[in-house]
This record gives sequence, structure tokens and C-alpha cells, in this order.
Amino acid sequence: MFATLNTRKATTADLPFLAKIEYEASLPPLNHCFWEDLLHGTGTTALQFIEAELRADASNWGNVADFLILEDQGKPVAAAAGYVPDTEDYCPLRLACLEVIAQELKWSKDNLTAFYDRYMAFWGGDLRPFFLTPQATWIIENVAVLPESRGRGFGKALLRALLEEGRAQQHDYAGIMVINGNDVARHTYESLGFKPYQTFHADYFSEQFNIEFPGVTKFGLRLN
Repeated sequence: MFATLNTRKATTADLPFLAKIEYEASLPPLNHCFWEDLLHGTGTTALQFIEAELRADASNWGNVADFLILEDQGKPVAAAAGYVPDTEDYCPLRLACLEVIAQELKWSKDNLTAFYDRYMAFWGGDLRPFFLTPQATWIIENVAVLPESRGRGFGKALLRALLEEGRAQQHDYAGIMVINGNDVARHTYESLGFKPYQTFHADYFSEQFNIEFPGVTKFGLRLN
């Protein structure tokens, strides 16, 4: 089976596929994309927003050039981003690019203001939330396999390629984060050698952000 697989770096021609990948990666285990809450009332879908975000190079969690795409028989089936984390802003969106995104989406000033206010409230108004502090110099994010292609080992093949990319760039550690309850992802990462590094439980988010959220666990893997 794996003789049919190929990995390649993403290009802007892959934007619709990457938007779908980032959307799918955001769903488990709650089956809900957090962008949808922030976009309420704007008339913009999560997929439309993610594509505009990627087009504007506005993501702190992996832009187009950071994504590696896995193809099966020439068809893209999975992707994930590997990148060096920002040292100033740990949250998903580069707010300096928000007006560019708004222009592409043809938002009114009211839509832009409403989204900005929700974004800041959602992340606690802090661009460096403690629970998002990078635990490694090589971070893997937005890992997803298309629903119709799951259960065939594509996720592991993609992650192995991204780990090799990190080694080639002389990084010593790779980091990845999982929402608690996403057992499929957790088992996949542990099977590749990732070890739990730090867990933030549900009570951390209820106390710090006043939200109901299952929490996250950060994993690390020594590369060299």
C-alpha cells in the first residue's frame, strides 16, 4: 500500500484542500470547530475563513509553506503543518493580518469589530496564554486525514515524514498537542514515540477562561 504514497510541500494551489484539513483537525473530540463560534453573525463559514487566513499568511499554527501533503496515487489524502513557533503570539491568528482577511471576505466594519471582540474574549485577551507555551522548537499542528481515507495508516506515514523534516532542520525536540478525549490522535502520537509532557485539565479552563472545555495534553518527542 505505502508504495503508492508520496509527500510534497503545499502550494497556494492547495488552499481549498488545506482549509478542509485545518477544519477537520479542529473538530475532534467535540465535533465542533472553534472558528464557528467566533464567526457567528458574519455570514462566513469556517472553511471560508480558514482559506482566507491561509491566503493572508495569518496563521501562527502553520501557513501554506509549513504544510506537508500526503498523496495516495497522486490524490491528496492528508496534511499537517510543521513549523518553528512564534515567540510572541501563541494564539492561532496573527491579528495584524485581520484587516486583510476582512477585506477578502468583504466584511463590514461591524463584522470585523464583532469578530475581533469575540477572538480577544475567547483567548482571554492574552496573546501568550500559558497553556499554549511551545514545548519544543519544532511544532506539529493541524494534523488530519480526509474522512474517507482514514484507518489506512496515512496519519502515521505523514507524521513520520514531518518528524524527518524536523530532524533535517536540526531540531532536537518535536511537540504536538491533543485535546483531552481525542484518543485516536493520542494513540497515534504515542505509537510514534511521543510522550506526555504537560496536561491542562478542564478545571484550568473553567477557572482561567470561564469556559467548559476538556483540556489539552502536550506531547514531546526527542528527534536527535
